[in-house]
Amino acid sequence: MDDSYDNRTSLVKGAKDIAKEAKRHAVKKVNKVVDSATDEYSQRKYSRFEDEVDEGDDFYHNPQRQDGGYNDNDQASDASDATEGHDDEDEIYEGEYQGIPAAGDRRAREGQVALGQPVTDSLRERKELEKERQADEEELAQQYELIIQECGHGRFQWQLFLVLGLALMSDGVEVFVVGFVLPSAETDMCALGGSNSRSGWLGWSFSMGSAYQFHSWRVFVVVCALPCVCAVVALTFMPESPRFYLEVGKHDEAWMILKQIHDTNMRARGQPEKVFTVNRIKIPKHLDELVEMKSESGNAVSKVLFRSKTELRGILVNFIKCFDYPLKENTIKLAIVWFTLSFGYYGLSVWFPDVIKHLQADDYASKVKTHSNERIEDFTFNFTLENQIHTNGVFISDRFVNMKLKSVTFIDSTFRNCYFDDVTSVGSYFRNCTFIEAFFYNTDIDDSKLIDGTEVINSSFHHNKTGCQMTFDDDYSAYWVYFINFLGTLAVLPGNIVSALLMDKIGRLSMLGGSMVLSGISCFFLWFGTSESMMIFMLCLYNGLSISAWNSLDVVTTESFPTDRRGTGFGFCNALCKLAAVLGNMIFGSLVGITKAIPILLASSVLVCGGLVGLRLPDTRANVLM
Repeated sequence: MDDSYDNRTSLVKGAKDIAKEAKRHAVKKVNKVVDSATDEYSQRKYSRFEDEVDEGDDFYHNPQRQDGGYNDNDQASDASDATEGHDDEDEIYEGEYQGIPAAGDRRAREGQVALGQPVTDSLRERKELEKERQADEEELAQQYELIIQECGHGRFQWQLFLVLGLALMSDGVEVFVVGFVLPSAETDMCALGGSNSRSGWLGWSFSMGSAYQFHSWRVFVVVCALPCVCAVVALTFMPESPRFYLEVGKHDEAWMILKQIHDTNMRARGQPEKVFTVNRIKIPKHLDELVEMKSESGNAVSKVLFRSKTELRGILVNFIKCFDYPLKENTIKLAIVWFTLSFGYYGLSVWFPDVIKHLQADDYASKVKTHSNERIEDFTFNFTLENQIHTNGVFISDRFVNMKLKSVTFIDSTFRNCYFDDVTSVGSYFRNCTFIEAFFYNTDIDDSKLIDGTEVINSSFHHNKTGCQMTFDDDYSAYWVYFINFLGTLAVLPGNIVSALLMDKIGRLSMLGGSMVLSGISCFFLWFGTSESMMIFMLCLYNGLSISAWNSLDVVTTESFPTDRRGTGFGFCNALCKLAAVLGNMIFGSLVGITKAIPILLASSVLVCGGLVGLRLPDTRANVLM
């Protein structure tokens, strides 16, 4: 009777152990299947755990006795009875309350000292913690790819593209808006600084082109500011990055955002009943748990100071990590590419309009009319004189009334008993002239225009014009600056479309290096640009080629840094970009009108060298974002 009872008890215990072991193996197999899944969207295979050996495969192993029978395995049976209905991590044994770790306990294997206190991160090796975090990052990257694939691509991503597009638009506009507005704003402010009668120039002008240029610069500034304002407002309605929440240990917040992305896309597809099946997401090991504990103690001021100090130190450490192995080489290469591309692109962008303006000035000067040894008596000038040179002339009892002098120069001329009334002169000068008994009323002729030994004898000046000495009908080149830059910006659209379609086909590096090298080669053709049409064509070609380099460089930079250093690395490269833009504007702008050789050779060499460095970057097309 006792033997049958013992046998029945042993069978029950054995059945429980077998069921428990089967459950453990089922969970393991499911996890292995998930880890070795293939991402159908990116064609990436995740097999990080396929060579791992299952721990606990021999968990239920009952050795055979000498008599051919098997032990009852009472110890395992007792454990099975004690933990029935509980998870492995919730097992409680008899000595736990005394602080004695159980043999083979998971927490003991992770490192548990006397009195049952776990080893804190501050007592463990820093390299060990970083190694743990690196392993967690790799596992999270693989899992995150699968989660994003489950969320799908749909309405949420298009909303995000729109918001980020507005932000990028505002960033691009701010670089050029100041250069466009300054000439118009300068003229506007000059007019406001003059007399009341000249303030009306803001509403009235001499040509339709000048009305647009000088009257609408405030509207232009407002329109350029709209993308920035819209982006700021739109970003307030967008959720935080779920990957960022996972990096800082906020699992629930990340899960809620991923669920929101999934539900938004599924509703747009007409599948609102589809359920988000992700229950748990891997969180990387945090190295600042001790900092969190310290920041929670003390008064409010101490917390703020300690937290601020910790954040600043974290920023510095994060920046230094961008130059640690294995990111050091890539960071330096990216910095070189960013600097060279920005230097050449923004430098030539400023140089092109100024060169065209210089060509216009040369063409204008080539059409100058010269009058020599003329003698005019008792004549009334009431029209505009433009682009003329008068030498050795004699003007006797002449009247200059309600007229404009534009780029007119009088050399070695004599004005005797002449009358000047309401005369406006722009770019006009009197060189080594003589005024005898002349009368000036409401004119802008002063000492700055009476130069090179000009003498004024028995002459008087009354009610001279003060304030703004600019006119609006003489800035024909300003219209061309706007128009040329408009054409150059329009040429960027095909480049954006081509780079978007071919980015994944020809590769990021091929597009980056090839675009920069071709842009550098195209600069050599500027040597033959002797006309406005030729320079405009070269500007459009250059902008169309270089925009592909910008797009691919943004992608390569983003994919080259892990999540915890991506913002720092991208910000550092962008700061170098702005510095290079300033240097390019200063250097190229100072060479306008002096020589064409130096800007062309400088831009070409810089772009080609940057393109060759870009080709040495690692290909990130098949990488999983860490």
